[in-house]
Amino acid sequence: MTTEYFRFAPDILRRLGEELIQQPEHGLIELVRNAYDADASHCRIELENTDKPGGTVFVRDDGNGMTAADIARGWLVLGHSQKSVRSTGSSRRLPVGNKGLGRLAALRLGRSARLVTRPLEVPGREFRLLLDWELFDRAEVVEDVPVVVEQHSTDKKPGTEIQIVKLVHGLGSVEVERLARALVLLSDPFKTRSGFRVTLAAPDFKNMERLVKNSYLDQADYQLSASLDGNGLGSATLADWRGKIRWRADHSELASRRRGNDLPERYAAPKCRIELWTFLLKQDSLHRRRVDTQDLKQWLKAVGGVHLYHRGLRVSPYGDPGHDWLEMNLSRSRDPEERPSTNNSVGRVVVLDPTEELIQKTDRTGFIENEAFYALRSFARDSLEWMRNVRLRERAARHKKIRKRAPEEVASARAALIETVKSVAPQRRVALEASIKKYDTAREKELRVLRDELELYRTLGSVGTTLSVFSHEGGRFVSHIELEVRAVQRRVQKILVSQVELVSVSLERILRSCSSLKAYMNIPIRLLRKGKRRVASLDINDVISDIVALLSPLASAANVRIDLELARPLPSVRGTAAAVEAIGANLLTNAIAALISPAGPLEDRRILIQTQMYKEGLVIEVADNGPGIKDIPVGDIWLPGKSTRAGGTGLGLTIVRDAVLDLGGNVVVESPGSLGGADFIVTLPLSSEGL
Repeated sequence: MTTEYFRFAPDILRRLGEELIQQPEHGLIELVRNAYDADASHCRIELENTDKPGGTVFVRDDGNGMTAADIARGWLVLGHSQKSVRSTGSSRRLPVGNKGLGRLAALRLGRSARLVTRPLEVPGREFRLLLDWELFDRAEVVEDVPVVVEQHSTDKKPGTEIQIVKLVHGLGSVEVERLARALVLLSDPFKTRSGFRVTLAAPDFKNMERLVKNSYLDQADYQLSASLDGNGLGSATLADWRGKIRWRADHSELASRRRGNDLPERYAAPKCRIELWTFLLKQDSLHRRRVDTQDLKQWLKAVGGVHLYHRGLRVSPYGDPGHDWLEMNLSRSRDPEERPSTNNSVGRVVVLDPTEELIQKTDRTGFIENEAFYALRSFARDSLEWMRNVRLRERAARHKKIRKRAPEEVASARAALIETVKSVAPQRRVALEASIKKYDTAREKELRVLRDELELYRTLGSVGTTLSVFSHEGGRFVSHIELEVRAVQRRVQKILVSQVELVSVSLERILRSCSSLKAYMNIPIRLLRKGKRRVASLDINDVISDIVALLSPLASAANVRIDLELARPLPSVRGTAAAVEAIGANLLTNAIAALISPAGPLEDRRILIQTQMYKEGLVIEVADNGPGIKDIPVGDIWLPGKSTRAGGTGLGLTIVRDAVLDLGGNVVVESPGSLGGADFIVTLPLSSEGL
């Protein structure tokens, strides 16, 4: 009988390092976290000729260092951590490092890596080793490559230096910028200090550090502070821009949604603290506090979002650009009233977690979504929802006062005007009274029009928010359908061998329908993005191309070909992308609906979109070869509720008309048009007139 042991090929080192953690900054951050665990007060990263392959990265810290035994039993052991859960060292920190996989990813960035470490417990001694990855790559198994730990005398202070030599790939400006941001935010720059400082010897870091330190937290319009105790009970306060606490919430109020969803009333999460600073970004609010709008927006772009700090250090990707882990932006798209977003807020969730309820993923990209993490995220979301609700109540009360006071103020002003008229000479009084009466009639007419338009756009707003919810939630159901169809396919192949081909055709049709449905559900979310409602100089061709790309799945499913004939170059138009998209989206969907109607062509369905410059302005023409406008006077198609097809809402062309008017242009329709169907011609001015 012989005894054998598991061994593994060197390729595993590549898979665990390079493939498991693909972004270089994540691996370097792990080396910094190791320095934090070593009780360092300062860790510095230096980049030497790293803009191209062959450069060197230095990571130095003033921590406790490692002995030869520490290196052998800990640093060189992958997949197991000897770090105690208990706090250690003079700083009493809880360890944040894990099983060495992140460290391996950083070390594998180069052709080789050197370690030099001076342990606090063995003064005057320095231990060195070299990892030559080319030797490992040529070996049959990892154990065939010896790692020699050298011992030397030294008069230097304790600490550790890691050199990553001959980088395989250079670190471009994007990677360095991401690394700089991650390092600046790593040790919680928001008002507190952990006794741990990180620096990066690169201009990007200095610029980012300067930007982050130029904090505007004291200029926020609202500051939310919430905390969860060790028993799962929460509380919260909300202060205004003066720092005065305006509202308070106990656990019962914060957890009210949990009771409605049959969830435990207490949060099964570790003790935590949440702070969120929200900026309204309105010019009157910013001017009142003398804040430069662009500086504030630049700062929010750098640090915005809600960051998660675990045991003193930030955990990626929470708070990274594009990672809205609390779904603030989704909630805002569903119901935008008084909700914070990642664009106008910065915050932190601070968790000590001494009992390790939160477990970080192997690839170091966040935590495993276990019960503790779900509860933590739920508490944060409930706190944001409470904040939104109290702000809504405040706004409703304010509007109620204004609405109650406004008629009184108008009546008072009118009475004062009448009294003034009475004081003038009789020969002029008659003319003035006639003018007042004429003004009252015109004003009442204007108010009726405004009330009608308000009701129309309230309806449109309800449609939009409903669609955004459907788009987000419906995607989950479509994914479930796809998974079940795949499962059915596998089972059919095993059980009904003779019927595989017949059943597979039907299943593939279902999958194609799911794919089309997913594409449709993406449309309202894209159209409702807030940034598109800002006035700017627009390239009409770019906006039209984007809307065509967005709606192309709808056209493809209907066997409709969309041809673009866009004149270039075109002058810019002043307006909002949302207005131009509203024009394009409604004209396109109307054309597609006409083409697939019973009266439409069975094949060769075509839409032609053209742009051109004329002396009248920039012209957009949308033509189709459908049945044209029938059963309704052409002039009535712009009226709300008037539709040429059964089941239509009659709102699409009303939106087109109003959007064109808002842009200062005009729109006409010809039927039959150039392709035989309807031809919509939009003319837009090149100035801001009419906006």
